[in-house]
Amino acid sequence: MAPLEYLEKQKSLIDDINSILSCHGITESIDLSNITITEKTVSDFVKDNQKLSNLIVDAIWPSIDKLTVYHYTSKEAAESILNSGEFRLYSLLKRFTEDEITTFCQNHGLDGYLEKDESGEPKYKSLLMSNMFYASFTDTNITLDQEDYFWRTFASTDGVRLKINVTASNPNFRKMVYEKTKGNPLLLLSELTGAIKKSYCKEFILSGISRLCAFYLAKGYDVENEYRALYRYWDGFGPSPQSDGKDQYIGLPLDGLSDTGYRIKIEEIQTNENLNIPSKYAITSRNA
Repeated sequence: MAPLEYLEKQKSLIDDINSILSCHGITESIDLSNITITEKTVSDFVKDNQKLSNLIVDAIWPSIDKLTVYHYTSKEAAESILNSGEFRLYSLLKRFTEDEITTFCQNHGLDGYLEKDESGEPKYKSLLMSNMFYASFTDTNITLDQEDYFWRTFASTDGVRLKINVTASNPNFRKMVYEKTKGNPLLLLSELTGAIKKSYCKEFILSGISRLCAFYLAKGYDVENEYRALYRYWDGFGPSPQSDGKDQYIGLPLDGLSDTGYRIKIEEIQTNENLNIPSKYAITSRNA
């Protein structure tokens, strides 16, 4: 391909990308300096600000700096949190059997993560889930039916609802995204990857996609209206995981900014149970 023809092809690629971004309400645009084009791929892995990937991620999974949320749990777990002064981010491996990661990889063609390793486990289990630690919350703006669902599902029998203010300098406090229809990928990603592959015979690679797999679930979970705080642990950096005898976790001190980038503050405790907790905490009756 002649140099001039190659340059025109690159410009056409940029125009197509910006057109798709614009169609999805993204007002900013990119130029050739924002991406790397190779024989087989289009990406911004080696770019300083990874503008294209950030525009896509912010449109689909915007980071949340501060939000008041609910956390439904058991009496035992609530007492543990309030007596220890520690809120735990648990290993995502706890949800290995609940379509975590799988649905995103299947819907978006990330077949490499779905392949089996030498032990017969899907590769995403060791490559992705093993260093991801999370906590789940839900919106405080919920209907009575939703509220009843959360009590029954996550805080039945001796349930407690904690109202928590989450402040995050960690960018991975995000609202979960659920598949719209079973088996179909996110439209923005689908259109972008499809156009680049069809017109330019190249694969688009979204920076940070391995992390974002943890913010997407099958449609059946959308009733949970989940917000998730995620922390990725790398050996030698940040707080180290501990074990409760069954699962690994990373503890966050209540009211203090943890090295994970999260600050957890308890604003309200609602339950009909007689909790054995410090007197500084007031309890509101669930029927109040």
